[in-house]
Amino acid sequence: MKIRTLLLTLGMVGSLALLAGCDLKGGVEQGRCVAFEKGKSATIVAETLKDGKATYSESSQVLTYKLPVAARDMGPTPETGALLAADPDNGFVLMYDKAANKVVKLAVNFTDVEKNVDAKHPKVKGKTFPVIDKSQQTVTIYAAGMKALLTFKVPSEAKNFDDAAWTFGNELRVAFLNASKDQALRIMNCTKTSIYKRK
Repeated sequence: MKIRTLLLTLGMVGSLALLAGCDLKGGVEQGRCVAFEKGKSATIVAETLKDGKATYSESSQVLTYKLPVAARDMGPTPETGALLAADPDNGFVLMYDKAANKVVKLAVNFTDVEKNVDAKHPKVKGKTFPVIDKSQQTVTIYAAGMKALLTFKVPSEAKNFDDAAWTFGNELRVAFLNASKDQALRIMNCTKTSIYKRK
């Protein structure tokens, strides 16, 4: 009886998955690209869900995938960066530490916070971020997801960090099979690809 119940349950789950367009044999991860080796692999820090929203934390997973076998299954070449998220309300940024291969929190002093700034705003459109002012020891970034233009003081322990430390990597969506989780079937560059753009 238990076996029959289990089989029926699995059948229902399978049906729901098919209706939802999912494949129980695989999965999808999404996150910021922190490393990319042309022709070989891509490394992302995976998003986690909190209160129904995608976010990053110090416990976010760092995942490396072999690139898809077929070139058509690979989106535009991703731009990499170590910056993952900024929290002006609590005074910190989250970054990928390559040497430790993990996410770290860095306390910073935000000196200017402009909210409700969309990508078409004159302060953002056509501009390249981060903007680094070495004389003032400040960094200005644009957090597109928050629609916020943020400037903060670089702490002494981070004064020798390179530009990539303050750069947001492209958002990638990676599909894989459970049997070989490190092999990507498809990679979509969400930052550079619009699913709403007409052909």
